[in-house]
Amino acid sequence: MTETPSEGRGLVQMVIEPSSTTARWFVGLGAWGLLLALLNLMGLAHKGYRISWAGVLSMGRLNEAFEAHATAPAFVASDAVFIVICGGLVAIGLRTISNEDGSVAGFLRSLVDNSTWRALGSAENGLSHTVGAWCLLGGLLFYVARGIMHTNWFDPGVYAVSAVLVAFGFGLRALAMSEPEG
Repeated sequence: MTETPSEGRGLVQMVIEPSSTTARWFVGLGAWGLLLALLNLMGLAHKGYRISWAGVLSMGRLNEAFEAHATAPAFVASDAVFIVICGGLVAIGLRTISNEDGSVAGFLRSLVDNSTWRALGSAENGLSHTVGAWCLLGGLLFYVARGIMHTNWFDPGVYAVSAVLVAFGFGLRALAMSEPEG
């Protein structure tokens, strides 16, 4: 069902029946969005400010992106819309993953037990894989540590550092996976 070529498929069809790889991205992005939404509702996403998802996603056209904790309502309609969108991404991704051989349990297991994390301690699969694994770990640890220590889970400066490390990690991992063994 989801492994058909994307030729002739409309955008909506590709979103509601994503490929295996796209489904995994949907789960990751949706879960990250749900975490940010929860932190925002608790007032912990950004020091001193509440995030207005309508403002952020519309680049300030529908609302201000940030409002002071003292004056911002604890819950607004854009929070609900953002939660529904992120939850929908997770649900669509998990639906596709559940139809695969390994199912959802196999997917969750693969997040912890895979060649990338094993490459942290071994250059067996090549230096690109090892450096990529360390870039991924460094980017994730920087984001989580900075978010916990400074209460800025939603900050362009933090994203500028962590996104570069994570992107290089994924890129180097893809390079290592595409290199012929020899």
